[in-house]
Amino acid sequence: MNWELLTDDAVLTEIGQRLARQRINRKLTQNELAEQAGLSLRTLQRLETGETSTSLSSFLRVCRALKLLNRIDTLLPKDLISPLQQIKLQESQPQRVRHKTKSS
Repeated sequence: MNWELLTDDAVLTEIGQRLARQRINRKLTQNELAEQAGLSLRTLQRLETGETSTSLSSFLRVCRALKLLNRIDTLLPKDLISPLQQIKLQESQPQRVRHKTKSS
């Protein structure tokens, strides 16, 4: 799926459908998941239908309850260091510690 071609509403709808599928695969009702996530039933329903009136923290609560939070790195990986930057970092690291000696 090319996410860049989708409208914001289409992305929210797709994410909501995927959350609903994860819930169903875990054999949870909306009430059960809402309770586990500490959300109202209506908030969970809004997330699953892609309504824009939900917050990111609600999304995270549902992901946590579904044990999906560790997959955030897949969605938003940390900035990767290019090979050139890696070499520069290694070159700038000291190879040994030198102490100045006192001269008499």
